[in-house]
Amino acid sequence: MNVKEKLIQLLEGSGYTQKKVATKTGLSTAVISQYLKGTYNGNIGNVETSLAGLINREEERAKRREVKETYVPTRLAGLATGLIDNTHMDGDIGVIYGPAGMGKSMVLKQYVALNKGAILIEADPGYTAKVLLQELCSRLGVRKTGNIHDLSEECIQALTGTGWVLLIDEAELLPYRALEVLRRIHDRSGVAIVLAGMPRLLINLKGSRGEFAQLYSRVGMALDLEAHKVKTEVDDFNAILGSLLPVESNGHSALTVPGVAEAFLKYSKGNYRRMFKLARGVVRASGINNQGVSVKLIESYAQMLIH
Repeated sequence: MNVKEKLIQLLEGSGYTQKKVATKTGLSTAVISQYLKGTYNGNIGNVETSLAGLINREEERAKRREVKETYVPTRLAGLATGLIDNTHMDGDIGVIYGPAGMGKSMVLKQYVALNKGAILIEADPGYTAKVLLQELCSRLGVRKTGNIHDLSEECIQALTGTGWVLLIDEAELLPYRALEVLRRIHDRSGVAIVLAGMPRLLINLKGSRGEFAQLYSRVGMALDLEAHKVKTEVDDFNAILGSLLPVESNGHSALTVPGVAEAFLKYSKGNYRRMFKLARGVVRASGINNQGVSVKLIESYAQMLIH
């Protein structure tokens, strides 16, 4: 199959457009079009060299084993979902906290996917009270101009009586004033709020000297994921790992290979995010010469993980 035939196959089968091919190769869409029609009068060799490079990369990508992160209904995820459910039904404020890489974000995204009355906001270090309110106004489809009071009123009016729940991920990044704004919206609209983040979220809610008692007193339930992890660690870890590893040539999951599950647990230190990164590298490498997933391969890639 020549370059032109491979290009036509790429355009027909992978969602590529002539514009995307042009962007990826540095050629113009006019050149791509003329080349396909057989009317290009320039240096065809140079064009085909550029196209061949793209086609070869796509062929290699298609052969590569990929790891996709998906929601797995582990026992720890069930505890977090239960807190969100109860908080939502009660119109309360709930808190989920624990170290990075424990699946908090995945649980929140899954809840939103299954519940129309849920809004997920992922905070970042630039989220002031006003930025938070503007983002919420945008999600609610209401006016997002004015001062903090104006924006709060817009949100309160839009949320009152809806029975919705606001999910705030990485909530430890929110300053005290933003947390107070959320409390006020909750108090006046009755909307449920779930704050998820790192352990310092709890300190932010209480105050280093307990000075934020009014804010923390609104919290109905708080789930410490780290405290519950010990009880669910191995079973939950293997459930998630099993969703990432491929089926080997013998028809069995790579998870059944002796020592594999233990090696992943050891080198990822029980952290789901580290486990995913490790699995991604190991699974890709396992497809080279169909060598499969092995303890040796895991140990090799574990050395490249940042500790």
